[in-house]
Amino acid sequence: MKEFFYFLFFFFITFLLLYSKGEKKEEIEIQNVIKYVKKYALFAVEEMEKSGIPASIKLGQGILESSVGNSSLAKATNNHFGIKCGKNWRGDVYYHDDDLPKECFRKYNSVRESFNDHSKFLKKPRYSELFLLKKKDYQSWAIGLKKAGYATSLNYDNRLIYQIEKYFLWKLDQETSQGIEKKLDKFLIKIMSSRFTIFDSFFYKIFRFFM
Repeated sequence: MKEFFYFLFFFFITFLLLYSKGEKKEEIEIQNVIKYVKKYALFAVEEMEKSGIPASIKLGQGILESSVGNSSLAKATNNHFGIKCGKNWRGDVYYHDDDLPKECFRKYNSVRESFNDHSKFLKKPRYSELFLLKKKDYQSWAIGLKKAGYATSLNYDNRLIYQIEKYFLWKLDQETSQGIEKKLDKFLIKIMSSRFTIFDSFFYKIFRFFM
């Protein structure tokens, strides 16, 4: 019996050390997402109104593709969607190692320009079926993007849906650009609460396991 309690003690010490590291990483990630959404939510909603692309999809892709604006590519080019040059691109270019060495990526003067070009990029014929979907159906949009070959990741749709649901980005699909900035603070508080929801539910499961 004593050995069992020693085991439990060392288990919880190890768990707490791992948890504190995970908690810190999670906190940094959420703070980065909050900054990103605060800066670019308006762009995403405006583009949704003009193009019909859900704001949640645009922000979710921006977060994934640019590592919340912190990737070397995003910093050097303002390219938040990993869009490569393609044969018809006539703007500035930047060479960056990706799937292959020294691939050609589009370079923009501003992040807003990147958000706008992303909308134009998705107007290509291979993405046409996406625009038959409902604007609020972010899950089908994510699946459709993967099917159309937007990214090489085999689980791109699941990763995108995870970001949208974890940070409640789907709520932005219900908004309009008029007055969105006034509502943004309330929305950001919701994102902050996601940290406690994730970890509180985890501890509750641990508690129930030993009860």
